[in-house]
Amino acid sequence: MTQPVLAGGLVSTIVNAPLSATGTVAGTRVGINVYLQSDAAQGAAFMDPAVIGYGIPAGGVIEIEMAGDYERDWGVPLTQSAIMLVTGTPQQGLPGAAVGYTISEGDDENVFLITSTSGEALLAENLLSGAPGAMSDAIRQRGIKVLHIGFQESAFLNAGTSGTVIVRIKDANGNVVSEGSASIDFLTSAQPQVLPTNFPNAMANHNWQSVATGDTVGVSEGTIPLTYMLYGKSDGTDADSHFAYKGGFNGIGVLSTTALAEAGFTMPEALSRFTDGLVLQDTNADGVLDPAVDAIVGGVTITAPDGATGYALGNLEDAGAAVLSVPTTDIAAKPGTRWGGSMLMLSFTTGNKAGQYSPTITLLADPADINSGDGASYTYTVVAQ
Repeated sequence: MTQPVLAGGLVSTIVNAPLSATGTVAGTRVGINVYLQSDAAQGAAFMDPAVIGYGIPAGGVIEIEMAGDYERDWGVPLTQSAIMLVTGTPQQGLPGAAVGYTISEGDDENVFLITSTSGEALLAENLLSGAPGAMSDAIRQRGIKVLHIGFQESAFLNAGTSGTVIVRIKDANGNVVSEGSASIDFLTSAQPQVLPTNFPNAMANHNWQSVATGDTVGVSEGTIPLTYMLYGKSDGTDADSHFAYKGGFNGIGVLSTTALAEAGFTMPEALSRFTDGLVLQDTNADGVLDPAVDAIVGGVTITAPDGATGYALGNLEDAGAAVLSVPTTDIAAKPGTRWGGSMLMLSFTTGNKAGQYSPTITLLADPADINSGDGASYTYTVVAQ
């Protein structure tokens, strides 16, 4: 599992980017998301649409320094193709041409400079994504919350063993208004990836949906499924072939602890940390997930309000059959053609208590070995009222 080893200030953590299968692997091209935060909203709480992100002061700049073992590739310029500012997760992009910022290289060639094109302030509350689905979000994400580095191109390599990203927001006089940094240990080899995506539903915000207690996100009226991008283990042999890898991970679904018990399955000690279910791959392609037959490739954990019962992460159903992961092109043809991977769409039933529910899917570092430990993971947030 890729480990963030340092975080602080306006930076929460560094994770593999949703459009990359190997963005945090040593020796490959960088493909990362830098999650921001504030003093008032730390960590995942900063992604709540009710929380406003960051803007750019009048005459000021956002500096993003790629330090540690990140190594510049001189063949790739620091332009919009190499970085995208994002509001929220899953991603709703904020392209510079649309919202009014310009990207350039700092005096240090390892620094991105983000400045207002007009020189006037870019107020956070006015920075909204033009994604069609954003218009229908109950609360629209506003402001810069994520930095996607290694977007369409990647100007840096994961050289050595770890990298550090330092972010500074400066005013027109060069004074630091806010700053922070995080570091990440690179993976020594590629692993399958589970990542957030909003390619379906016109890129609406799938995260932080609000429902009544006992309702099911992805099934109840006015909700959309929790959607994940899955990549298989890259078979690349160098930085460029790893970066180009877009293979999927098909036939993936989940079984809750209730479903596992009904199947007569006894949880192995090696998987006992997965207290709320398992992730399986339909290896015999019969359309039915069976823990006695199919491969166990990960697990589910859910944080819930104290005393809550009845909550579960589940598969969508079509004519009574579980809907398992399929090539992204089957669900979202255009982005699937560009970014590949597989798409998994799940439901989540909230429990009997109001509050926040956070289902996490974690893949095994090696899906062929239940003793291999944790690999990639992603956590959604659902609010029950």
